[in-house]
Formats: sequence, structure tokens, C-alpha cells
Amino acid sequence: MPVLTGIDVLGVQRYVFASNRLRDAVAASWLVHWATAADGALQGSGGDVLLASGGNAILRFDDLERARDFVARYTRRLYDEAPGLEVAVVHRVFDRGSLASALGHLQIDLARSKLERVPSVPQLGLSVTAACRITGLPATGVDPHDARLPLSRMVLRWRDADVRQRAMERWNAFLQDSRFAFPAEIDDMGRTRGDTSLVGVVHIDGNGIGQRIAAWQRSCVEASRSDDEVADELRTWASSLNDAGRRALGAVVDRVTGAIDDKARIVGTIPDLGFELQREDGKILLPLRPILLGGDDMTFICDGRLALYLAEVALDSFACEIPHIGAVSACAGVALGPPHTPFDRAREFAASLCANAKKHRHEKNDTGSWIDWHIGAPRPGAGVADLRRRAFAHRLGEQQLELTCRPYRMGASASDRETWRWLAQSVLSSKEDGFRGARWRRHRNKLKELATVVRDGPDGVRQARESWTAASALTWPGGLDQTNGFLHGVRTPLLDAIELLDIHLPLGEEVAS
Repeated sequence: MPVLTGIDVLGVQRYVFASNRLRDAVAASWLVHWATAADGALQGSGGDVLLASGGNAILRFDDLERARDFVARYTRRLYDEAPGLEVAVVHRVFDRGSLASALGHLQIDLARSKLERVPSVPQLGLSVTAACRITGLPATGVDPHDARLPLSRMVLRWRDADVRQRAMERWNAFLQDSRFAFPAEIDDMGRTRGDTSLVGVVHIDGNGIGQRIAAWQRSCVEASRSDDEVADELRTWASSLNDAGRRALGAVVDRVTGAIDDKARIVGTIPDLGFELQREDGKILLPLRPILLGGDDMTFICDGRLALYLAEVALDSFACEIPHIGAVSACAGVALGPPHTPFDRAREFAASLCANAKKHRHEKNDTGSWIDWHIGAPRPGAGVADLRRRAFAHRLGEQQLELTCRPYRMGASASDRETWRWLAQSVLSSKEDGFRGARWRRHRNKLKELATVVRDGPDGVRQARESWTAASALTWPGGLDQTNGFLHGVRTPLLDAIELLDIHLPLGEEVAS
């Protein structure tokens, strides 16, 4: 009887971001990709690869013996070539003609396997006196370039020359111009010393993709589709979903390279925020480094000034129609922090921000993309809700004020109020009444004063504005004139805008509001 074999890589984010070195993260990411790639660890499986991406794989074998033989070889290969990477593997025997139903059962089997899994408890450190400087695991060798640095087998594999080369080649495929290269270190990303020296970790995740796939699987069962039809449709939507992710990352890379002038300088809509890029071996190093890409899941780091704009580009490019699945969209979380904030903490917080955007999207019953962000390194263990409550919730008498409008719906245009495009292209506009326009630029002290005044609510903002006799010609941007900077009397985007005033750099032409 035919057999389905499901593979799920465990702890992908934890594995990739176990080291705080960018080179290590890139190498670890490639090993995750290789572990479930048709031309990687699945090559020569002897089965039919139905799905292979994003740390997940589904294969079909003619019988259980062949499936088990493959898994024995596969897990041994992972142990040898990707130490530290763990997977959950299950088999599901099914009758011919019931592939669709078997796919649904396979997902349940995988979920149960992960919940019931008993982790191995190896005698780590037995007879070993040195610990890995990166992971704390027992050291099995030393860094090839520094004999004083003991490293675990996992980290040594990440730093293997062949692994690093293959990891670089994977991402270099997104570079259409040989003049450019991705940086190997954060300090090579063109960052400027001082207040604008921020690194952005951007996490993109598809909206409700799992539910869409489950609905497709149920429709296949109800329509009694043949195994060949189900397999063809699965390959089609899986390939299209991978293409959507690759297209989104390609758009991000193209937008960055297209904004670099002949002097190797990033040029955007705010000239003062432009910055020079570094060179290495005759190539211009981009202020961008992709880390993870698999299906509807993407993580990249970049110069903090570009993070929100590039997240917007990625969300716009990802949105498309997937065959058999329907229209898809995604949400983004952007963590902006100091350059040497621990990778795992920044990535985890970016994922939490993305989850918060998804939560609000669900509560609003919206079908589009949402974005959330935070500036600064959060204290360990701080959640998004807790942070917002401490920093942006303010009680004024009997009224509870929200001094932020995050997360934001992306919106259709700059005129779509209470959306990211409205905030970025209208409130923060360089045009006449925008906060970056000529009028407000002459009264920047008034803008900074607003950061304190908003705590006095709409009436306090109105009174402060009336007292600005020297700035009487100032008007609120984005249609906020009749609201004293507050929406619905309790929420304001003013702090969000002021926070981004000197660190948000859009690339390309400014969109008319």
C-alpha cells in the first residue's frame, strides 16, 4: 500500500538564531533550507516529493518499507551534515484513491508527534571540559581561524567553508546586478553612527495559509478527486506559494539596488536620511541581508531607516492569487534596535509584533495586510501588549488614552485614514502640510513638544496649538485638523509619526496623497 511521509523541521528560528553572528545565521538558514529541499537532503529519496519548502516536506512512497529505508538514511544524513537540527517524521499508510484524506490525517499525525515527542537526553559534556563559546554545548573542536575559540559540532558545521559558500550562493541568485553583494557582517550594512544607527529585523508571515490549505484538502475529499489530481494541485499551489515569497524578496532587493546612485549612496524621498554604503572586493555592500525564506515565511535584516518601507514592499509583492488556495496576504513585524542586540531576542520580538498585527487583523475581520513595529531593545520577557500598556496607555481623568495607533492596516492609498500608507505618505509627507513639509520643518520644536502634549488629550493639544502664535499657520496633516490630532477622541498617531520622523526613509518617488 502507498505511504505518505511527513517531515517537519523543529525549532527553525531557535536553530538559525542560536548565534549572534550574521555569518552563522546565514549558514544555519541554508542548512534548514537544504534539509527539506528536493535538490538537497531529499534528493535520491526513491519517493515522489509532493511538497518541499519552509522546513516542511511530504513524500509519497510505494510501500512502508521504502519509506522507512529513506527515513533511516535521511536522519543519518542530517546527523552527519546538519548537527543540531531536529525533525519530526511520521508515516501514514493509505488506500489508493484516498490521497486527499491521507494528507489531512498526516498533518494531525505530525502535530501529535511533536506534542508527544520525548526529547533525547544525551550525556552532553561527559569527559568534556570546554564549552562552546557560541551555544554553550560541549566543544568538539576550535574555530579554524582562532584556536583559542572552542566550538560545538553544530557551530563548526555552520562555519564550514562549503556550507558558507552554498549559503551565499542561495541568496546571490536574487542579485540581478553584479555590482552588488550582500554583507557578511552587520557593521558592513552602511549604518551611520549616532541616533540613526538602528538595525531592523523584519518578519513576514502569511495570513491564514494553514486554514486555506485545510479548506483545499477538504474540498478534494468532498469532490472525490483522484490521487493524481490531488498531487498535481498540491504541487501547483506549493510552487506558487514559494514563488510568492521569492517574488516578495526579489522586490525588496530590487527596490534597494534601484535606490543606489553612482556614488554608492542610498537615495530616498528624504535627502537628509540618505547614507553611503561600504564596498568590499570592488562590490557595493547592500544595507540588507536575507536570513530565512520558505513559502509564506520570510525574515530579513536591514538598516533601520529602510525597515518599514521594505516591509511594505514585501507585503505588497507577496499579495497575489494562489491556484486552488485563493487570494493571499501577509502581516509584518519590524523590530528596530541597536546593531548588536542579540539576534534571537530581536527575531523573537519581530515575530511577536507580526503576531500582534495578525491578532488585530482578525479582530477587525480584515482581509488585507497589517504592520506593527517597535523601536528600541525590549527587556527580556516583555510582550507587545505589556510594552504598549506601559509606554503608550495613559489615563486622563476618566478617559483612557491610547498614544499609538499600532498596528496599522496597510490601506489602499494615502487617503485611506488610519492606515500605514496614510501615516507614511500623508501624515509624514514632505508636501505642504505634512510633518516633513516646509511649514513644520520651520517649527520642529513644536513637533517635539507634541510628544509631551499628547498626554493631555485632545483638549490639551488644542490649547497648546492655540498658544503657538508664532506658528499659527500650521495645519494638521492627514485630515487631523478637526480632531486635534486624535482619532475617535482617544487614539492618536502623533507619537507614531514623531517617532519615525528622523528614521523612516522611503525609497523612490513620493506618492501623492
